[in-house]
Amino acid sequence: MSNRNPYLTSNRVNLSGFKLTVIILLALLVLYIVYPLIGLIFITGSINLAEELTRPEIINAFVLSITTATISTLILSIFGIPLAYALARFQFKFKLLIRLVVIVPLVLPPLASGTILLNAFGPYSLLGRAIPIDFTQSVVGIILSQIYVASPFIILPAQAAFEGVPEGYETAARVLGKKKSEVFFKISIPLAKTGILVGMLMAWIRSIGELGATMMMSYNPHTISIQIFEDNAIGGLKNTVPGIVWLLILSIFALTVFLFMKRHHSLKFGW
Repeated sequence: MSNRNPYLTSNRVNLSGFKLTVIILLALLVLYIVYPLIGLIFITGSINLAEELTRPEIINAFVLSITTATISTLILSIFGIPLAYALARFQFKFKLLIRLVVIVPLVLPPLASGTILLNAFGPYSLLGRAIPIDFTQSVVGIILSQIYVASPFIILPAQAAFEGVPEGYETAARVLGKKKSEVFFKISIPLAKTGILVGMLMAWIRSIGELGATMMMSYNPHTISIQIFEDNAIGGLKNTVPGIVWLLILSIFALTVFLFMKRHHSLKFGW
């Protein structure tokens, strides 16, 4: 007589079928993402890639994008992380309205975001006439555009991370006499660090890749996205390859840094 449990056998079959389905879906999605990149190989053969990668316009645009994205992410972290904590923990009037405001840049097309930013900060706007700062066609305009468009990418993951932290830990710390600021910096942030790091990384990458809003607010100086757009308009697809290659290299670097931070942050930051 067989001692096999038909229920377990059935579960193994179902699990195998489910696993196969997931693998097929994963493979199709990865293929869809990778397939357009494969086309770069054929275009690259018709250009001097080493020379094009070091073209001054490309290097300047790439460095400008990294610099402004880093500044934008730091500013977003200063304002966005406390806001995410407030949305996760505090109860106050108009909280639903603020949640709606946070996701507005995520819903609006980037060109629409750039249009309303230009209306708010342009030279003929109320603020533009009142303050002697060139908000448009400048690095300031690039940063303003990046902050606006990338803000949900740091606030929403951080909010979800804070909501995932058991409130009992914070309550216990308060009972033991810790100040609210101490609880926030020594309990809440360390426990929510993974979500916060993911949000910062997403905001940084989104800022680097921003095109529409930046194009409206500050076409000059060129970010890497605008440089790719202009190269395509002037010389066709092959001219865009160097900028795309630099962004691909950057994406690999960003993933490596994130994995390193996730593995070693406890030693580096004392969390």
